[in-house]
Amino acid sequence: MANPLDPKPDANLDSNSFLSGMNDNGATERPFADKLDASMAKDRSVIGKNIKFRGELIGTEDLHIEGTIEGTVIMEGHDLSIGREGEINANIHAQNIVINGTLTGDALADELIEIRNTAVVKGNLIAPRIQLDDGGKFRGSMDMVDTDDEMRSRHSEFKEKLVHPNLPPKDEAPSRPAAKKSFAAPKDSAKDQAKEAELADS
Repeated sequence: MANPLDPKPDANLDSNSFLSGMNDNGATERPFADKLDASMAKDRSVIGKNIKFRGELIGTEDLHIEGTIEGTVIMEGHDLSIGREGEINANIHAQNIVINGTLTGDALADELIEIRNTAVVKGNLIAPRIQLDDGGKFRGSMDMVDTDDEMRSRHSEFKEKLVHPNLPPKDEAPSRPAAKKSFAAPKDSAKDQAKEAELADS
């Protein structure tokens, strides 16, 4: 027989409560983010904290940035992570974007943008999924795209932001200097021609 003095189970703390996503330490479980961290840690390039880059950065593999980048960053089809020491002043495009450091600029991700609790972000974000951790600082706008048509439209609009202002357009060929034309000076008169003929005979 149950003791009437025993505490009754709280119906609000079942498996469907908001606490079901918390572990024993009170931290929120992030299976997708943890899986992303594991995949990005395997094969990726790293820009160290002592490296400063200015211009157009294009990559075909995952990239982790701890240094300083200014310009544009294009990692289409690959993941980009910004470490706590990373400072990015650029518009960026990648498959997934995880921010632990500082980002000043607009960002487009094909899947996910995650702002961690140490991040400071100023800019406009576009992605199907955007996650802002408690403690992360963000100022700007968030556009969570719902359909493939909307994503294609955002892609075409965002391309204009991925052109570095100090670089010429890709389809513009470098100008070549005009070729110098050589020409012979005309003879002054018939008398000059006659004098040249006499000198040639003598």
